Amino acid sequence: MSIEIIEKDDRLYRFVLSTSIEMANAFRRIILIEVPVMAIDEVIMLRNDSPLYDEILTHRLAMIPIITDLKNYNFQQECSCGGAGCSLCSVTLTCDIKNDTGEIILVTSGDLISNDPKIVPVSPNIPIVKLEHGSSLTFEAFALLGRAKDHAKFQSVAAIGYKFYPKIKIDENKCKKCVQKCIASQYCPKNLFKVGTEVSSPKLIPDFWKYCDLCESCSRECPEGAINVEYDDNKFIFSIESDGVLPLDTIMKKGWEIFKEKIDDFKDQLEKLEIEII
Repeated sequence: MSIEIIEKDDRLYRFVLSTSIEMANAFRRIILIEVPVMAIDEVIMLRNDSPLYDEILTHRLAMIPIITDLKNYNFQQECSCGGAGCSLCSVTLTCDIKNDTGEIILVTSGDLISNDPKIVPVSPNIPIVKLEHGSSLTFEAFALLGRAKDHAKFQSVAAIGYKFYPKIKIDENKCKKCVQKCIASQYCPKNLFKVGTEVSSPKLIPDFWKYCDLCESCSRECPEGAINVEYDDNKFIFSIESDGVLPLDTIMKKGWEIFKEKIDDFKDQLEKLEIEII
């Protein structure tokens, strides 16, 4: 198994993973549902004059992405407090707003006050609810660590997916027989082909594999069958988009750690099995 980085910034991570499709899919599912993050799990509503019911408001709060610190917080069920909720496993976010402006105001994620300045919403501009003049909203919310396999609000990434690594072969001998302008280059939706002075001999652009979606438009429209589109079934182009709850490097590292733990556990379980040979 090997990784080649294609593109990397604060919110997007693209790389080529060389492995089997089973391992690629397992890694994707681990990143998607096993990497823990923080989310609001309980809300004590003290006053709610907004148009939304308490339950709807609580659901909206739970879906706000919360910046997570994996080093200093434990799972509540594994904490020394026994799950009661302490400073080592939960964070309190409070909101106390009364609208005396004479106008309708919008309560946003920036109005949540955390008892840990590092554990706050990813953005202060996420809308929660509107309050009319004279209305109040007061509540305490408690964020804790969880996994997306238990609830989607604990998902560590906004999106993760992969596609096969494309392989496109051009038969120049067949291209020479073509008397018309290269049809393949005209039909490719990503403009991956370029045609030089010899209009019947297309060339692939550098790094075409980064953009090819394996739609096969080029081979399907080519009258001479000079272009063959295939894919490498042991090589995958991954794209991971983060909503900011964790740095992408941390997500990747934690994902590999969990993957290794699962493989080691699987090996231990196999060694304990008593296999009867018939």
